[in-house]
Amino acid sequence: MTRSIASISMGLSLLAAGGIANAQAAGSGTPVPGTGDSTKIVAGNREANAAYNQLIGAADSAQPVKKQARGASTAAVAATAGDLTVGSALRDSKGVRIGVVSQVDPDGVVVDTGMTKIKVPTTAFGKDSQGLMLGITAEKFNELIAKAHAAN
Repeated sequence: MTRSIASISMGLSLLAAGGIANAQAAGSGTPVPGTGDSTKIVAGNREANAAYNQLIGAADSAQPVKKQARGASTAAVAATAGDLTVGSALRDSKGVRIGVVSQVDPDGVVVDTGMTKIKVPTTAFGKDSQGLMLGITAEKFNELIAKAHAAN
């Protein structure tokens, strides 16, 4: 007896829920509060997402052209011993010139910043299509130089 009452109750619940959903779909009856504009909201969200995706897609497809037109560098790789030559210009990670290679030793490379000379480990150097570079900013490089001078 308990089982049949539970089955009947469940069937009536499903039937009632189906009736409400059908009434809303057909446009008859009173809409459930808060759901009257859901179709408009969903459509608005779809339009906004489509516009956003179109802008991002256009920016992504135009970006390589801009980089090539400006002569942007290729991805940086580790510099080899042959890349570290006296007189080579040195840039930071943002492309700002920070010095020139003035001496190459087995234990590091001496960089002349114009204000001071400092030895940098050879493993710190990278290169790209524009030449030698360090993987840090000029500001960080100058901080490290100041710390090195303070320690001496």
